[in-house]
Amino acid sequence: MIKFMLSQYAELPVPQETLRSWLEKWISEQEKWCVDSTFSARFPWKETGLPQEYFLQRKLTIDGQQFLTGPRYRGGDINNPFIDIVASDSGTDWSVLKSVSQEWAQLQPQYIRILSPGHHKVQGITDQLIYASCLSGAPEYSDEALTLRPAEYTDFEWCRQALTEAYQYSLLAVPALKDRLYSVDDEELSDHLSAGNAYIIYEDEIRVGLIIYEKGEVAFLEGYRISEEVILPAFRGRSLASRAQRLLGNHLAHPGREMTFITGTIIPENLPSIKTAEKAGRRCVLRYEFLPVMLS
Repeated sequence: MIKFMLSQYAELPVPQETLRSWLEKWISEQEKWCVDSTFSARFPWKETGLPQEYFLQRKLTIDGQQFLTGPRYRGGDINNPFIDIVASDSGTDWSVLKSVSQEWAQLQPQYIRILSPGHHKVQGITDQLIYASCLSGAPEYSDEALTLRPAEYTDFEWCRQALTEAYQYSLLAVPALKDRLYSVDDEELSDHLSAGNAYIIYEDEIRVGLIIYEKGEVAFLEGYRISEEVILPAFRGRSLASRAQRLLGNHLAHPGREMTFITGTIIPENLPSIKTAEKAGRRCVLRYEFLPVMLS
């Protein structure tokens, strides 16, 4: 699988040895989920009436090529199952779609999802876009008016109110985001504050927003991901979000360390977030796409 995937993602702005390392780690971790009962235990096997082991990932051989597949639920909704092709020896055609659909038919999946390079022609329905930029070697960003300051646990109520106000405004402004865009919940917010992963965005000493990041992967890309960013409605329209992302890059960049990315997933309907990412210097490097289930 590694040979095909190296060619599939060869145009990512990553040295080949780094890409190989990331992909080998990704494939190894995903293969473990073919036998790891703690993985299958996460799924609603009791609710669906299926045995727990049904939800283990499976490596399928189709037309002589291997495809590593696993069950997923869109937005965690038990009514929206789909199948992920997480690694493979070749691209996906109708024969692959049919075989994967038949293998997982009991789950009644609505789609089969693949991960494509961001610049490739869209094959199906775009689920999520992955925007990224490399922190290694990037020049330091300077902003006289904007600063980021670590959010303390005593800031919890302000952060929660900022998230609520910003999300309400966004959902009114872009109704297509309804049922697709969700804020971190109270427990997640508390965890981020405790971990020191949340920054309040200040403009001239006034609190104007919040940005939260996590160390970890988006797909197989390693680095830091922006898990939340909001600007209060009264302060929008001045590129504060993209400027804050650039400042965050200053905080996360470590000269001399191995290559690392700042990433984030964006749903395609969220045009404001796409514009923000692009203004911050990130570009679409990967895309999750839904392809049809073929049972007949």
